[in-house]
Amino acid sequence: MISREILQRAVKGQRHELGALGQLVQRELLGSLQDFSYRGATIVKGVRRCGKSTLLKLLMKERFGERFFYASFDDERLFGFAAQDFEPLMQVFIEEYGDCKAVLFDEIQNVVGWELFINRLLREGYHVFITGSNADLLSKELGTHLTGRHFDFELYPFSFREFCLLRGTKTPKTQTTAEAAAIQKTFDEYLTLGGMPEAAIMAKTSVLSPLLEDVIRKDIIQRYDVRKTNELKGVLRFMIDNAANRITFNSIANNFQIASANTVQKYFEYAKEAYLFFSVSKFERKIRKFDKNPRKVYCIDNGIVTQNSAGIAQQQGALLENLVAVELKRRNAAFYYYENKNGSETDFVTISGSGLARKPQAALQVCLSVADALTAKREENALLATLEETMLKEGLILTRAHEQTKQTKGKTIRYKPAWKWLLEA
Repeated sequence: MISREILQRAVKGQRHELGALGQLVQRELLGSLQDFSYRGATIVKGVRRCGKSTLLKLLMKERFGERFFYASFDDERLFGFAAQDFEPLMQVFIEEYGDCKAVLFDEIQNVVGWELFINRLLREGYHVFITGSNADLLSKELGTHLTGRHFDFELYPFSFREFCLLRGTKTPKTQTTAEAAAIQKTFDEYLTLGGMPEAAIMAKTSVLSPLLEDVIRKDIIQRYDVRKTNELKGVLRFMIDNAANRITFNSIANNFQIASANTVQKYFEYAKEAYLFFSVSKFERKIRKFDKNPRKVYCIDNGIVTQNSAGIAQQQGALLENLVAVELKRRNAAFYYYENKNGSETDFVTISGSGLARKPQAALQVCLSVADALTAKREENALLATLEETMLKEGLILTRAHEQTKQTKGKTIRYKPAWKWLLEA
């Protein structure tokens, strides 16, 4: 067990650190949490250091002032914290701050058996708020012991709207020429810098190298007891280099001379559960075919890509596609990439319905610049083929700055600057 003295030092030190977090950006998710009334556990999940603690701090202060307990389990002072340490921790809380009825626990997945204690707190009438950076562990434990007693939210790095708030860039619905130019300038920065709060605030991606190392070491290697750490790091960096490209686990296994593609798949799943990557499958009308095709891999933040990949940082088109994929995830869209019968590809189709009722709802193509007429024509023709095969009437091509509406072959093609689309959310 952890001594009471260490618990006291950790609790007081962490509370001071939490108080030092600045209210720099009003997160869009805060509105949903403010309107949400629920007596179970409120859980905010997302990649490490995307702002979960700051978000819940703002919510707690609004609802409870300073009348709440707080502990982070991503702290070396609490290394080895076990379920039996929760009782003395609560005693320390009460001694230091009185009898509060709201509790915020950060990175609680680091404690084995945490869900049993949370269940007890809920039975005793506490308001419980939790952050976590491992989707798999949280879902397993919540599903086993807190079924029906929790509500989950996912937090992503800063959206473009939030990034504009941070930079003080005005985003009215109708912009003057000067305002549009300012938004474009902010967007160009966002495209390569990304939205991780620390990097965005400091305006440098260099802080994201240690972040990536933290995710790999704490959320993957330690969590899953990975032995071949260099092999794991090589595979994950390969995926960063290939963000927005198709991959197969077999090809990666061959590239790194790994005996089994299942090992590569495990590495990817570990990173996915840590919210570092996600994949997009090829759209198939027959569900059984989904897992038989290459998938496209995306990184949760463009800044992580530009800081940790020498190659893709020069490929602005891939960064734009990665950014759009993350935004679709943020909007909770169901989406796929679409391969036409002629072999051409549309980057994203969103779908509505489920099972046999699934059908394409919208088609989006990403083309950074239309200055190269041949590239623009290729992207437009691929989108037209998708519209014809899916019987959609119009499609959207997201660009860096170009805007135009065309009628072609009975279909409507809209070119739109990506920043305008991002601000529509």
